[in-house]
Amino acid sequence: MMATAPVNNNFDYTSLNTKNNKVKTAAEEQQDSFMKLLVKQLQTQDPMNPMDNAQTTSQMAQINTVTGIGKLNETMMQMQSLYAGTQVMQAANLIGKEVLSPGKGFHFDGTNKADLRMNIPEGTTGAVLSVFNKDGVEVAKIPSSSSTPGLAPVEWDGKKADGTLLPAGEYTVAAKGQKDGKEIALDTVTWQVAKSVEFGSAGVGVYLANGNKTGFGDVIQIRAAGSSTNA
Repeated sequence: MMATAPVNNNFDYTSLNTKNNKVKTAAEEQQDSFMKLLVKQLQTQDPMNPMDNAQTTSQMAQINTVTGIGKLNETMMQMQSLYAGTQVMQAANLIGKEVLSPGKGFHFDGTNKADLRMNIPEGTTGAVLSVFNKDGVEVAKIPSSSSTPGLAPVEWDGKKADGTLLPAGEYTVAAKGQKDGKEIALDTVTWQVAKSVEFGSAGVGVYLANGNKTGFGDVIQIRAAGSSTNA
């Protein structure tokens, strides 16, 4: 099941539980002051030399425009708060599930092939993904079968080059390729179980089983924990 990528923003999620005291906006205060001044002018104007209707109408239109913008901003803030609340519920549903996101660590269950990815920039050749055990020793090297730029899938059967099946446990990956005659590091994407989520001023963060943290907006795909696309 593909996850819908949310929009990244700097909404302060800690403000969702704060009390909102109704205070007049600057536009509303300006409108009140203008109306009081206008009424006072109408009461004290010279009947033989009344106020210019066109000028008065123009001033009222300007005040209404400012007020309208203020109300629009207030509406947008309410919509952003509503969206943030929805995103909180979506993020909470990740807990206990496996998420596919940028990272290097993954768990091999000892049976199913590991579903790994690496991001291949345009013009890159010879892309190779290496797998390392918990001690940092390289245990497998898998060349990419894809020549198309973008996120390329790589399967690891859990075996070393000599065919020895490695035990279940935590492993890491690194990828590299050649571009313009130089070796470059490639970004990798792995599956990890989401343990908890954090809501703060920087947005929604997802803490993974290996202790790393990823942004909610960086989650590419979601699946039930323990499931695999490669039975």
